[in-house]
Amino acid sequence: MSKKEKNIQIQENEKMLNGKQVYELATQDGEVVGTVTEEESRFKAVNHNGEQMTLASRDEAYSWILRAYHLHH
Repeated sequence: MSKKEKNIQIQENEKMLNGKQVYELATQDGEVVGTVTEEESRFKAVNHNGEQMTLASRDEAYSWILRAYHLHH
């Protein structure tokens, strides 16, 4: 039996942490899905499991985080 499809809204929150701009992706319930920080000309993404990936753009980082979240929920 397959899982019932459910829509989840994700919010982008901008924060300053230790002098760096941090983009936090969170559900409506406040569950943090992942974070993205810019390091030099690359973007470091950390998903909800703590796994890290460095990507070329913020959009790629968001996509990577959301794919990982979708696989586990």
